[in-house]
Amino acid sequence: MRRESRALSCALLSVVAIGFGEHLLAQVPMRAGIASNGDPPGVSQFVDPTSGTDLVQLVQMALTRNADLLATRQRTIEAQGLLRQAGFRPNPVLETEYATGSATGSSGERDFSIGYAHTFELGGKRARRVEVGQSGLGLARLEVADRERTLRAEVQERYIAAMAAIRNLDAVAQQLEVTQQSFTVTQRRVSEGESPRVEQMVLQAEVGRLTAERLLLASEAQAAMLDLRVVAGLDLSEPLKLRPDGDRPPLSMTLDAAIESGLSSRPDLAAAREEEARSAGEVRLARAERVPDVAALIRFTDSQSRFDLFGLTATGALAPVQDRDRILTGGLSITLPILSRNQGNIEAARARQSAATLRREYLERTIRAEITGAYGRYAAARQAVEAFESSVIQPAEESVRVLRASYTAGEVQLFDVLTEQRRLIDTRKAHTDAIRQEALARVALERAIGAPLQ
Repeated sequence: MRRESRALSCALLSVVAIGFGEHLLAQVPMRAGIASNGDPPGVSQFVDPTSGTDLVQLVQMALTRNADLLATRQRTIEAQGLLRQAGFRPNPVLETEYATGSATGSSGERDFSIGYAHTFELGGKRARRVEVGQSGLGLARLEVADRERTLRAEVQERYIAAMAAIRNLDAVAQQLEVTQQSFTVTQRRVSEGESPRVEQMVLQAEVGRLTAERLLLASEAQAAMLDLRVVAGLDLSEPLKLRPDGDRPPLSMTLDAAIESGLSSRPDLAAAREEEARSAGEVRLARAERVPDVAALIRFTDSQSRFDLFGLTATGALAPVQDRDRILTGGLSITLPILSRNQGNIEAARARQSAATLRREYLERTIRAEITGAYGRYAAARQAVEAFESSVIQPAEESVRVLRASYTAGEVQLFDVLTEQRRLIDTRKAHTDAIRQEALARVALERAIGAPLQ
């Protein structure tokens, strides 16, 4: 009686699972871009072990095509322009004036002058400006290097996410293939009267469940590939298949060596130090601007006046009385630093210098903490992967093989086989997640150090 009730329950569950699987088969292709015949993308549509794109190639693509990085590189061009501008001396000034009394009833009055003024910068202002501009250019280059560092990590993280999704898809696809084979064998045995029909129904439900799971995992793999395309700068229409990355050797660097390498390799820390140097240069520039500049002026004036009087010329002829003067004027102009000696700008520059020093000190402490945390996370993830590979995966696979053989020999129930198969899928997913965590931890450690781990 209990056996009949158990069989009836399994049959009902089979009907529900089959119906749910058919519903997913009808709905998922429209949402995930799967082929119209209902077949989800296989692993071969994402991976090509021989001619696919490997991680190194993806990083190179991102470094040449990522729009955000290209925009950051424009900062260097901007800094080069500012440095060039900082080296220019003040432009000379050419002045000209013309005055006439015709409009005011004094038609005999006319005045014309032309002058040239040249400013001489004192206090080393130009040298200080160039110094600040050079620091700005160095800072811009370090900002680009730091963006390249973070971009490499982003590409690696998305590559790891895509490969983890593909690995899970492959595990479920293999299990689905084996279950479909078992379903075919059981279907034949039921038709020959060697197995109860409930086993066929249970296997049919399992095929439907695995099919639905495969569809969802294929959708996850497609989404991960889209994220990878975006960060690598690839167009959505460009073909992309991944080449699996080989196993990386275990980390041989000690924690102290990793911290020392990070403090010397991180471009953002170098940028913080450069910002500190630039702010010190801004203080020197503000002090130099206290010294007033001197402007030298030379002017030529031609002034003519005509009076309503007549006089005699040297020849005795009658002529209007006129006066004409040609004057050459020279002089100097200097601002008297009585009220303002650039005190406010000096105070602001000192505050920026103090802030840059504090940010640099904070970043040094942050880098130490990041490397320490990433190092411990990587060590733990590495141990977890080694535990899976040494004592979990092989026994789980062997257990499923033994149960399948025992089921074929009629020694165990089908439910025991299915339970163990599901446990194997969960174990493989856990193994994949451990591999993903190890890879992400290694990427995080490389990002924290600022250089690839050898």
